[in-house]
Parts: sequence; structure tokens; C-alpha cells
Amino acid sequence: MKLKAILSFIFVALLAVGSSFGQTGEIRVSGTVTDAKGAEIPGANVSLAGTTSGVITDTEGKFSLAVPNSQSVLRISFIGYKTAEITVGNQTVFKVTLEEDSKTLDQLVVVGYGTQKKKDLTGAVSSIASESLNLGGATSNVAQAFQGRAAGVQVSQSNSAPGGTTVVRIRGGNSISSTNEPLYVVDGFPSETGKDINPNDIEDIQILKDASATAIYGARGANGVVIITTKRGKAGKAQVVFDSYYGVQKVSSSYEKMTGLQAMEITNAKNAEKGLPALYTPTDLASGISNDWFKLATRNASVQSYSLTASGGNDDTRVALSLNYFNQDGALKNTDYDRYSVRLNADKQFGKRFKMGANVYGAHTFSRFKNYDGSIVPSNVMYGILSASPAVPAYNANGTFARFQGRDNPLAWLLAPTNDKFGNKVNVNAFAEYMITDELTFKVNAGTEYNGFKEGTYLPRDLVDGEKVKGRATVNDNAAYRNLVEAYFTYIKTFGDHSVNAVAGVSTQDDKTEEHYSAVQNFSSDVFLYNNLGAGTERVTSTSSKINTKIASAYGRINYGFKDKYLATFTIRRDGSSRFGENNRYGYFPSGSLAWRIGDEEFVKTLNLFSDLKVRASYGVTGNDRIGDYAYMTTFSPVNVTLDGDNSYGGVAATRLPNPDLKWESTAQLDLGVDMAFLGGRISATFDYYHKKTNDLLMNIPIGDWQGFSSQIVNAGAIQNKGLELSLNTQNISKGSFRWKTALNIAYNKQKILDLGGRPYIITTTANPYGGRAVDFTKLEPGRELSSFFGYQYAGVIKTGETYAPQPNAPAGSPKYVDVNGDNVINANDRTFLGHANPHYTFGIGNEFRYKNFDLNIFMQGALDYSLYNANALILESGFGTSALNRWTPSNQNTDIPQDGYATTSYGGYINSRFIEDASYLRCKMITLGYELPFGQASRVKVRLYGTVQNLFTITGYTGTDPEVNTKAANSGSSASSINLASGLDYTAFPSYRSYTLGLKINF
Repeated sequence: MKLKAILSFIFVALLAVGSSFGQTGEIRVSGTVTDAKGAEIPGANVSLAGTTSGVITDTEGKFSLAVPNSQSVLRISFIGYKTAEITVGNQTVFKVTLEEDSKTLDQLVVVGYGTQKKKDLTGAVSSIASESLNLGGATSNVAQAFQGRAAGVQVSQSNSAPGGTTVVRIRGGNSISSTNEPLYVVDGFPSETGKDINPNDIEDIQILKDASATAIYGARGANGVVIITTKRGKAGKAQVVFDSYYGVQKVSSSYEKMTGLQAMEITNAKNAEKGLPALYTPTDLASGISNDWFKLATRNASVQSYSLTASGGNDDTRVALSLNYFNQDGALKNTDYDRYSVRLNADKQFGKRFKMGANVYGAHTFSRFKNYDGSIVPSNVMYGILSASPAVPAYNANGTFARFQGRDNPLAWLLAPTNDKFGNKVNVNAFAEYMITDELTFKVNAGTEYNGFKEGTYLPRDLVDGEKVKGRATVNDNAAYRNLVEAYFTYIKTFGDHSVNAVAGVSTQDDKTEEHYSAVQNFSSDVFLYNNLGAGTERVTSTSSKINTKIASAYGRINYGFKDKYLATFTIRRDGSSRFGENNRYGYFPSGSLAWRIGDEEFVKTLNLFSDLKVRASYGVTGNDRIGDYAYMTTFSPVNVTLDGDNSYGGVAATRLPNPDLKWESTAQLDLGVDMAFLGGRISATFDYYHKKTNDLLMNIPIGDWQGFSSQIVNAGAIQNKGLELSLNTQNISKGSFRWKTALNIAYNKQKILDLGGRPYIITTTANPYGGRAVDFTKLEPGRELSSFFGYQYAGVIKTGETYAPQPNAPAGSPKYVDVNGDNVINANDRTFLGHANPHYTFGIGNEFRYKNFDLNIFMQGALDYSLYNANALILESGFGTSALNRWTPSNQNTDIPQDGYATTSYGGYINSRFIEDASYLRCKMITLGYELPFGQASRVKVRLYGTVQNLFTITGYTGTDPEVNTKAANSGSSASSINLASGLDYTAFPSYRSYTLGLKINF
């Protein structure tokens, strides 16, 4: 049997359709449906025009149905082809030829400094239209909106706090010391706040992944580029859209903690084992005090969004205006996030050759925040909630917060302090474009961006720490400015079988950041909060800084096509940055790619198998310039010295050695890809293989102390990422009023450190939940990947009478560890690698169903083959979690939980395999059910009602609350190296939640 017949049979069987529509009538007609090449089309829809009744063609493209009379009209349609209508007349047997609809392949895709037809792309680009974004629920930023929608793009919600952060990795991380976040370009402007714009403003998103696509952004393209195009006005009648939703967020998981009585009993028991007196008396045991701190600290919180968009215009002038208000109350009390935003896009055509446009965006945000940084200080409220005894009361009889042993309870730290953050974002950019000739166009873009925030905190005197200092206030003002000017020529020409699309231009960018921080204490009253620093009589600290960086660039790209089948793209960019040393201030970033639309070759057409087939290959070099400013220079800091034993004198001292040779991290990437489509585009797929190698990693390398410094930042080391990506889109059913389509993507990425510049390894530490010094958490060495856990292999509990030679002095009930090196001693040399925090597999699958006026979207995403360190489980097991009730005692020896934690003996430690868990998961990210009110085809008004459930369920073996958690990335104060080297920590993170929303959308 021919391959085509086999595929057709399987396809029709999977669709499970083919039942004909029975109807009494005078005429039965039949026929065959083919494409322009004469190949039969199975699964085509043949219906009676004006009705929803019909049949689909069989595996040989044949159909048969009854029609009322000779005036009946047959309507024949199939995905990827133009719909045909035929009047029956006197015929009863038809041969229908459908013409291919090439609008999908001719769709314009936004790339750097221009657009290209999708069929002409030679690089790896993922396109996401606005209707495919994950909007609804608690979607506050762009990255949340495209999570799981593009192969090779990993998006993790590292922090579930209102307005919380996300981590985005495109084809793995390339850097140790610098950020691995992509560059965001909004309407042509490279924006530092691009991830945080209103998702409702988005028209579409293009994610550039390989060097061919990103090299036009040179020194900023190594981590990939996310190009966001916002909605613009269109010629025609004005359109107004109101879109709103309101919902409730409910905590989706909790922590199992003891009752107050159990906590008192286990505390007394542990004291007795240590020879200490009981802490709680019989009166205390009978008091009935029992607090569920997690329940007291959390709530059912609301989330709401209201958007109003007005757009319209004529052939000369087009305008779009959008207003949005988004509010999210946190599942944790005293946390919330508000955003007000406005966007105005305008375009004006002057005659045939000149046009101008402008984009204006402004947003004001306000949030009440807390500390979730994984520390053990009282301000880390989740640490207090997890570790506090339920036997402590929350309030005194007079309504004040209760204290225990001179310490505040966690509810006091949650509710009493003031932590406010105000943010303002403004972006204004404009363009002017003049068509010099029919082939040559000159365009100028110019814009400015302001991103500022103010953090104000106040520690009141009704907290212990606040009482000691009589109130403490801090104010942190930060303002960042960016000015950008770009000018470039575009030349587009077709001559004979040849076509050329060329771009050449220059760019200059100027960034400034200013910061002022002050902390004062000793207030006479708490009434001022942080609004009157002068009311505090004691200055704690006052600092300020100013940073200025500049980038100057020149770039060019040429796209060449021969017979619209043989395609080539060559790009080069020259970037100069003030961030780098005078010997390496400029860098060159070239790329080249080739593509063959092999599906247009006759030997492929004769197969009658592919609707489209293209093979691609690209190679290029891109850079990463986002390191600390002035890193190549000697920097100085103020110091105080004592020269005479009594008096302190101020001065300055060098803090860093200069390195005039400091330069970019350079990523070379090979990409091999295939784009294909079957059955007239009803099935389409994209497959890519890539190999990235990043050289000249920016690292602090140890040097001889004789120079006065222990390390120096240099270019040294290399890292590699290799992977596979598959995207699959299918139109499963298109019959009558029922439609079903699926979008699936899956990606594999394997990372490996090749060289650390001569260093044997890099160790990263994490906070000790027991107090004391931080301990080793991850270890990076050649052959391993970023965030590789490093610790002891846990082997259970030493039983009564058991002799374990590697731990000769450990009493019964102590944790037991594997003697990895076999020297009969448990010490630091027995630590080994226990897993990694980078998922090797990521995937997403969306199904869209439509029946008449109903629509149903089900979207799921997940990640496989990675681990998390569940430090929360350690806290609970060693404290007041119900798991501690199963700890080892002489009468309970059949357990894996030691007598009293992991820090009471000289052997091993708390970074061990017991708490390193496989975090692979499949999550039902979003389900949306909608209904469009039937106003009729003639009505301009369209009303859609919809309901959304977000994070409905998660299938995972991970015992923590959320397998996406990343404590290091959730902390705004974490350095890039800390995030890269120590991801995978689940420790005192904001509670995860499930949201239920109802929405209304009106178009008129």
C-alpha cells in the first residue's frame, strides 16, 4: 500500500468521523475532492450551504449525500484550502478541485528591524498569536502569558506572590555570572520592562531562538530575543472592546503541622532526652492553645482585570488606545499588587511615500511585599510560619501580638511591618519612514524609557526588633532611564527568479541609573511610617549611586531568494559597549543561514505527501553584555580606619583589580531545522536540533593575595547546551459546527560545563535552617550542569544496638550516611552529586474545541527530569510538622526520620538525598469555557462570557507545594550568579494557589 494511503487511513481513523448525514430528498449526489495536483483529499467537509449538516470525504477523497433539489448548493472546505461552492443543477457526480490557501505561509512574521513571510524564514522562530496566550486567572506579565506555548522556551513561575517574578530560559542557560534572561523588544524598542507590560495589549509574540534570528541584536542576543508587537488601529469602522474578569484565588496546598498539645509534648520529650527540664507545665498542656499559623496567615484572595480598547481609522490615519486596571490580592495576608496602565499607538500616512507613528505606554504599580529570600531572619515570614510552634498564642488578651521567649510570633511579622513599593514606567518611541524609491526605504526610530520605583518600609515599635531601635524606616528610590536612536535602510527588490531583502543601519543607546537609600531609627511615634525620615533621630545609613552605560552599533542583514525555493540570510552586527575594557570595547557578531523549500521541487510534489516542506541550517555568534557595570575598572568604596587606637578616620580603598581586556561572553550556535505540513496544512510540524557553545565566560578567578585581592573578574571558561525541539499543530476535526485543533510542543536540553578557567569547581552555599554558618549547596565542575546539588547520601537511621563503622560515635537515632569513598569515615569527602535543578524536558499541549457559539480551551504544561531541594520538609521534620511525630525513639525504630534533626552530630549534614526530590510534573495550567451570545451575523455587537480555572491540578511525585518554585530567583536581591548556580531551592516560598475567574468581553 502506498505511504499516502496509509497516512490517510490512519488520519481518518484517528478523527473517528465519516458518518454521513441522512436526509430524505429527491437527489443523491456524489463525487471526489482533490487538490490542484489531482491528489485526493480525505477528511474534507462537504455540506449543504446554509446548514450544519454534511459529510466528510473518505480515504480516497470520495463523498455521497442527499440534497433537496437541483438548486441546492454544495459547500466544500478543508483546512489549508480555499472553500468552494457548487450549485447542483443537473449533475449528480462531481469532481471538485480545491485551491491551496497560502495565507498561512504568506503570513508576515516580525523579525529584528523588519518583517518576513513565514515561508521565507531561514532561522528558528516561534510565533504566538494573541488568541493563544494564557490570559485570565492571575496573568500579570508577558512571560506568564506564553508559558508552555513555544518549544525550547522554559518559563517558571518562581514566585507566586502578587506581581511575582518569572524565570525565562531559551534553549538553556549560557552564563554563570551574567543573566540568562532573554532580551525583550516591544514595538522595536529593547525594553528592560518588556516582560511587565499589560498582556492584553499584545497582538503577537515572536521568539527568536537561533543565531540566524538573534544575531541582528549582537551583544544582547545570546539568550534569545522576545519580540512583542502591540495592537494597532486598523482602517475601517471604529471598534471598542471591553474585557474584564473577576476571580478568587485559593491556596492549593498547605503544610501539615502538629496541634498545640502535640508540639508541647514533643518539646518536653526532646528536653528530657537531652537531660533538660520540661518547658511546658501540666497547666500549659491543658490550656488548649493550638494555632495553625499557615491558616491564620492565608486567605481566599481576589484577582480582577478591566481593559478597554478603542481602535480605528482610515487609510491615512490609524489609532489604538487601551486602558487597563489589574489587581491581585495575595493569598498571603498583607500582600497585594495593583497596576494601572495606558497605551496609545498611532500611525499616519502622508501621501504615498511618507508615514510616521508613535507608541506611548505608561504604567503605575503599587504592591505590598514581604521577604521570601530563604533566610532565617524574622522578616522572612514564611520561615516563621513553618518553624513556629502551634503552642504559641497569636494575640494577647488586650489584642496585641503575643510573644514567646522574647520573640515575636510570625503573624506579627506578617501584619505589623509596612513594606510598600511604588513603580512608574513610561515608554515613548516614535518612527518616521520615507520610501525613497519603490525598493528603498529609510526609517528612523527614536525613543525614551523611564523605569522608577520607590520602596518604603517601616518596622514598628510593637515588634521586638522595632522596640529595640524605637522604630526603623527605610526609603529606597531607584530611577532608570534609557534613550535610543536607530536609523536604517531597507531595500526590497525582485528581478526575475531572484529576490533581495536587505537591511543596514546604526544604533545608539544611553542608559542611566540612579539610586538613593536611607535608613533611620529612633522615632517618637510610629505614625509617620517611612514618610518623614527627619522624625527619626538616628541615621543608620545613607547611600547613593549613579551608573551610566552606552552602546553604539552598526548592523546589516541580507535575505536572498532564488525561485522562492533556495533561501539564504546573512547578518552581522558590530557593537561597542562602555561596559567592557578599552582593549575589547567592540565586538562582531556574524551569522549565516540557508533554507531549501524542498516541497516545491517536482520530485517531492509527485509524492503527493507534503503540503509544505522546508529544511534549514544556520550558524552564528551572538553575545551577552549584561554584567556588572564598571567591572573592567578599579572601583573604590568608603572605609573607616583607626590610626591612633581611639579615633576613626574616613577614607577610600580599592575594591577591585582592573582588567582592560574584559569582553563579551560569546555564544556560537548551530541549528538544523525542518518545517513540514501535510493534508493541505491540516497537520504542520517543526523540528530543530541545536548545539550552542558559550566561550569567554565572565568569572571571578582566584589570584595571589600578594596583589591585595583574592580574585579578579576575567573571561575564562565555556559552557555547552545541546537540544531537540518539536512543535506540532493539527486541525483534528472540522465538520459542520464542530472544530477541534491541537498545539503540542516538546523540547529536550542538556547542559554541560566544559571549562571553568582552570578552577576545579565552584561551590555555592545556602542558609542553614538550624542557624549557624551557611553550608555548601551546589557544586559546579566540568562535565556537570548549572545548579547541581552536592551533599550526602542519606541511608536512614542508626538503630539501637547497630554498629556502623563510618560513624562510630553516633548514638542510636542519629542520621546515617553512605560512605561514598569507602574510607570508613563520614566526612566532607563523602559528599556526592545528588541531582540537578534544570529540567531536561519541557512541554506544553493545548486543545481548542468549538461548537456553534461555545468554545473550550484546555492547556497543560510541564517539565521532566529535574529535582528540587525541599528545605521546607527539613524544617517541618526537624520542628513541628506532623512528620516529626514519626521520629526515631526507642519505641519507634522503624522510621527514616532521625531523633532530633540533622545538625546534632559531627557526621553528615542537612544537604542530603532525603530532601532532594524528583520534581517532574504535568500541570493543568488553564481551562477556559466560553459562550458567545447569538446576536446574529448582522450585529456589530459581540458578547462573550467565559470562565477560567488556573492551576486546576498538578500530577507530580514532588512532596513540596509547587514544583516550579525557585527561591533564589524569587528574591529580587539575588545576584545573577546565585540564580544560575543555586536554582532548585524550595525554601519559604510564597504559597501557591488555584484561581477561578469569570469574564465578560464585549466588542462593539
